[in-house]
Amino acid sequence: KVCRSPFCLYLSVALGLNLPPVVLTGISWINGAGGGGDEGCTSASNWMLTNALLCVINMAAAGYISQKITYEPEVGDPNAAPFVEASVYDKEASEKTPAKPTLEKTIMKTVMESQMTDTRSRSLSRVKEILCYDPWVALYILVGIFFCVWQTVGANRSRYAADCGGDLDSHLTQSLLCGFLFISLGAFTFACSLCCLVK
Repeated sequence: KVCRSPFCLYLSVALGLNLPPVVLTGISWINGAGGGGDEGCTSASNWMLTNALLCVINMAAAGYISQKITYEPEVGDPNAAPFVEASVYDKEASEKTPAKPTLEKTIMKTVMESQMTDTRSRSLSRVKEILCYDPWVALYILVGIFFCVWQTVGANRSRYAADCGGDLDSHLTQSLLCGFLFISLGAFTFACSLCCLVK
């Protein structure tokens, strides 16, 4: 269901840009980067380890938020937000059948449009409830702020990794690139996902 939801793009960006730093940290650790006793190399290696942990949290939070917003409602739950697919109308089907609408089709169309409006309004209220009142999301917002600050710390620590072994320098630079891309593209795709619920 999440793959057909408006939050599929956001989830893809979150997974695609947070998984590489975790893998790069593992490769650096296996190659023994930062283990030479040099203070600068240790500092850069510790940044990589902390960044990998933050990336795992980013992926888990993206999955949690997407799942909570697009979950199937329980029967009898008046506050449940029904599942909303990314594409609502089949435009090709409507273009190929220019037949005159019958009374039954007109009534069905009116009922479907009113249900879709109700579905979207309840989905938006569900988004508001999750983003503003969910304690796990509130905790993740704090982690997200720390993640942004941690990327700027990493930009400073990257100069210490230049003479370290295990390709620490290139791995740290690539992790920074993924981190800054996630900050910008993640926010953009999340906003686009919210816009899909409005339109």
